[in-house]
Amino acid sequence: MLEDLVIYTPMYVTLFWAIILLITKRENNRAKFFLGIFMFFAFLLYLSHAHFFKKTISVFHYLDPIYMLASLSVYPLYYWYIRLLSVETIYRRINLLMLLPGVLLATASLVIYQLMSEEERIAYFNNYLFNKESVTQLSILMQIQRTIYLISRIVFVIQVLVLLFHGRKLIIRYQKNIANFYSNLENRSILWVKYLLYSIVITSLLSIAFNLLGRSFFLDVPLLLLIPSLLFSVLLFLIGFQGYMQNHTVYDLQLDELQSDPVVVKKVNIEKLKERLIELFVHGNVYKNSDLKITQVSEMLNTNRTYISKLINTEFSCTFSEFVNRYRVEEAKRLLGEEISKSYSLDYISEKSGFGSMVNFMRVFKEIEGKTPGNYRDTAVKNKK
Repeated sequence: MLEDLVIYTPMYVTLFWAIILLITKRENNRAKFFLGIFMFFAFLLYLSHAHFFKKTISVFHYLDPIYMLASLSVYPLYYWYIRLLSVETIYRRINLLMLLPGVLLATASLVIYQLMSEEERIAYFNNYLFNKESVTQLSILMQIQRTIYLISRIVFVIQVLVLLFHGRKLIIRYQKNIANFYSNLENRSILWVKYLLYSIVITSLLSIAFNLLGRSFFLDVPLLLLIPSLLFSVLLFLIGFQGYMQNHTVYDLQLDELQSDPVVVKKVNIEKLKERLIELFVHGNVYKNSDLKITQVSEMLNTNRTYISKLINTEFSCTFSEFVNRYRVEEAKRLLGEEISKSYSLDYISEKSGFGSMVNFMRVFKEIEGKTPGNYRDTAVKNKK
């Protein structure tokens, strides 16, 4: 019973999210739908895994190529999903090339299996896949199949490393873009994608290490499957949940950018622009708008948002979001330091300071001040006594 639970849990998790995400209305969120495709391929991967550990030899010559296709497709599909979150608003056919290695190797594997006799297939499963016997015991077709499998594992490792590198770059670029456009990043950030990407890579590298030991290693001690099974089940559930909740993508960013009226400015005096910007925040209190965008600031200053963004990045060494949040935190500190501060709820202070939510207020305040608003108020009250 426990062994079945360990084997089938990742399969159930991925199937659940595949169904949920594929039937969810896209509403210009192609990334969410595509995550459903990723989950479906992950389901195929764990389906083939389940049959491997159950040793269903009678159908394994079909399931092993499916395993190869799925294992070489999940990372390209996840990377494609990241692209749809961060840089692409449409499905680009050129991305299908990322799936080509998996398709070619899976097809080659399927053809070789069909050319094998029933005895060769059973011998290959028992002597190599299940028990890792010496290669000298394999026929020519069996050795070709073994070579295809080894190539697929090398390709898998390359995929993990290359897609991690490029996926991380896309996520960082997207985070920078939204931080230079919005003051409130809540429900817009995709940092969770990066952290989960790291987690999946680490877990995948561990699975590669286990692969080097041989999958028969798990067959001998089935309870060892509990470790990768739980890791992948939790990670895949989190990916599905976060992906389902993520409604803001690059499509929304581009839409917000297009909706603003561009202001053409031929010449800009940086020092004067800097003075006007500070004046707008110090006396205009524009930071109290919880959903303030850089385009709104540029319109107030009758200039182009590119100039404002560059000014903030270079002169204040921060993003637009960080710049606005500094003023919000200063306002919160002023309110927390007042004598009647105890009568203010943190929700009230959060709202009056321009934060979009209590959660965002707590997070940003602690990032900047190194302590929670409550602790800051307690310290401020003690210092006044």
